[in-house]
Formats: sequence, C-alpha cells, structure tokens
Amino acid sequence: MKMAQPGPFMRFMVLGAQGVFFNAFFIAYLLSPRICHRFVGYLEEEAVITYTRQIADLDAGRLPKWEKMVVPEIAIKYWNMPEGHRTMRDLLLYIRADEAKHREVNHTLGNLDQKEDQNPFVSEYKDPSKPHPGKDIAHLRSTGWERSEII
Repeated sequence: MKMAQPGPFMRFMVLGAQGVFFNAFFIAYLLSPRICHRFVGYLEEEAVITYTRQIADLDAGRLPKWEKMVVPEIAIKYWNMPEGHRTMRDLLLYIRADEAKHREVNHTLGNLDQKEDQNPFVSEYKDPSKPHPGKDIAHLRSTGWERSEII
C-alpha cells in the first residue's frame, strides 16, 4: 500500500478482502490448525518459486528495468540491507529467503500434533551438533521438520 499509493476505493477493497480472509482463516484455524499451516506452507512454496523465477529472469536480462531500479527505502530498513547489497537482485534474494523460512515453519507446524507437540522453533536442544529447527536459515527444510526429528 505504501509503495503503490492506491486510491480510496482500492484501499477499501484491499481492507475489505483482508477482513473477510482474516475472519474465514480464523474460523478455519479453530477447526484445523494443521490444515491452515499446510495451506500457508504451500502458499509460501509458490512464493519461493515465483521469486526464484524472477531472479532467473533478472539474471537472463529479461527484466532490464529492474537492473537499474533503486531498492525502496522501506525494504532497505526492513531487511537491514548493507551498503553495496541493495540491488533488486539482492532484494529478491532477501525476500525469497524470508518466504523459504515461512514455508519451513508452516510445514513443520503442519507436521506436528497440535495438542501434544511444542513449538520446535523456540525449544531448547540438548545436542547442538545435531541439526534442529531455528530462527535462521542454517538448516532450512523445504518440507518442514518431521515429528521424529524434533521430539
């Protein structure tokens, strides 16, 4: 919204759509958190695919306007992009990594027993040499962590 600066009608439509989706998703989450996490995991997977294609198109020269485009200040601040790494390609890499982590978190939560298992992303692990879920992308798993790997 900040970048596109839509008019009042479009703002109303976006806010209305968000309101409807929020309430529908809230009810769906009450009924089946696992399905909701899986749904969001698949949405994030599509986002990763989309950003991967955009990076490939940029590298192949199919997006000439993006080669010289200045990264918006809001993105620089949000991802704390260092000087010298503020191209559109860099931004797409940051966004793709963010989406990949969201995919992993949601698929992991979809793999767990919602009533029995703890959130593995905030758990303490006894063996630091063994890969485990974390807040970074060091041990990223596209299909999430299985119950047997984290219990």
